[in-house]
Amino acid sequence: MLLGSVVLAGGRSRRMGQPKESLPLAGSTLLGLAVERLLLTTHPVFVLARDPQQELPPLPVECEIAYDDDPGAGPLRALRTALRLQTGHCDAVLVTGCDYPFFDENVIGWLAAQLGSHDAVVPQAGGRLQPLCAIYRTTLLPRVDALVKDGVDTIRTVAEEPNVRILDEAALRAFDPALRFLRNVNDPAAYEAAIAELGK
Repeated sequence: MLLGSVVLAGGRSRRMGQPKESLPLAGSTLLGLAVERLLLTTHPVFVLARDPQQELPPLPVECEIAYDDDPGAGPLRALRTALRLQTGHCDAVLVTGCDYPFFDENVIGWLAAQLGSHDAVVPQAGGRLQPLCAIYRTTLLPRVDALVKDGVDTIRTVAEEPNVRILDEAALRAFDPALRFLRNVNDPAAYEAAIAELGK
């Protein structure tokens, strides 16, 4: 299976109070760290920004920058853009946000191994789906297109498709007992906690 990836980096970072993609972390930035890890296991790697005016931190030359078809329209439309970007390049796409600093190459390999013959594999923890730490086959694009045309605006609807595998909390904890890989950095307290573990 050829696995590509798309990092969603076009959020407004309202809870953080500053652009979180550029926050220093682990000798890089939050976005740079995500891209560096994705390049170890996926190809191609796209960074999906809002528009050409968004200022991004320095990134590895191997990644490609793309712009959201519908900036601010929500994750389902961002998923559609991600699938469009990767169709013809790979069989499946890892879609993630730029704010998961513990989502590393070991997690990516494990998650990819769970896909099997399914159309997607989506973690679920605490009763909540985690659609931005998930893998989707590019063959889902027509279905996602149809959902958008029907006015659906939540990415979680894709997880309700019949051939999607939901990884429940027991399966997740068997791999990562503390569910560390699902911790994201949405506010200053979470950022400080990440610095405490990974350094600035």
